[in-house]
Amino acid sequence: MSLPHLSTGAAKPMIGVLINRRSGRNRAGLKELRNLVRQSPEVVARETSSRAEAAAVMREFSTLGVGILAVSGGDGTLQDVFGLVFNDHLFAKPPLLGILPGGTTNMIGHDVGVARKPARELAALLQRVRTGRVEQGLVRRRLIAVHHHSRPGVQYGLFGGGAGIHQGTMISRRSVDRLGMRDAAGPLAGLMGLIGPMLIGHNPIRAVAAEIRHDGLVEERRDYLAIIVSTMERLLLGLFPFWGSGPGPIRLTTVATKPRRFSRVILPVLRGRIPADATPMNGYRSVNARQVEIDMTGGFVLDGEIFEVEAGKPLRLDAGPEVTFVRGGE
Repeated sequence: MSLPHLSTGAAKPMIGVLINRRSGRNRAGLKELRNLVRQSPEVVARETSSRAEAAAVMREFSTLGVGILAVSGGDGTLQDVFGLVFNDHLFAKPPLLGILPGGTTNMIGHDVGVARKPARELAALLQRVRTGRVEQGLVRRRLIAVHHHSRPGVQYGLFGGGAGIHQGTMISRRSVDRLGMRDAAGPLAGLMGLIGPMLIGHNPIRAVAAEIRHDGLVEERRDYLAIIVSTMERLLLGLFPFWGSGPGPIRLTTVATKPRRFSRVILPVLRGRIPADATPMNGYRSVNARQVEIDMTGGFVLDGEIFEVEAGKPLRLDAGPEVTFVRGGE
């Protein structure tokens, strides 16, 4: 791909840094990030606390001609940025996106390979740019484009799900709010709060009835314990519960209610290994698709954003645009 023009002059900053002041890590680590920005003439940074402020900042960055938009925030901040880039078209050409993981869990940053604190990641990104190694730091991902009657336009993300995924997210949020858990600790609490009891024969998950279509194929309406979609290459905690085939970029895995041989299936599957018992007959299905429709009632989460879905008004997930990230580290 052709890289955007990256000016090295102070009048034309090559990196625009959008800082969400409300993101989890940013609330404690802004001083170090601000100090680095002051020492870096090729960087212009703006702090925001709302989507409207972020839109104004991105218009400014577009006018300045920044080639890399570094986002200091979490997955929700990135989701807003995706919408501003691909729905509102605030840039003539989508910029490269840098992730400065300033959120609570930072799943997208983990997938891209970014784990340092925001200031350290910005320093590494600056070093990559200054030494002309931007091309070596590129990571491409296909976004999931979500259409739903309750939201104007299209929402974009990389990971989502319903039933147990939604319920686990709620447990994770409570753990974060009550105990201050960060990074993988919150999702781990959500995962163990659901899977742990199932391993000893107790099911805490409220099943969700859904009819699911993928690339025109209709799965019969049934109760599900988990509906999982992603275009990521790796999830937190080393998890990767996808084993389907096919050319579509959206990975879809479902677990039906009362799955057979759960304890023999779940641990290998979570690690990306496929046991022979992970079959549709036993209640497990994994496919790759270009389009997925989910007709259900209940909550569906997309990178932390919650959709309330009603029966008869399906959620449609399409293969969305490709986004190019640039990371500071190797």
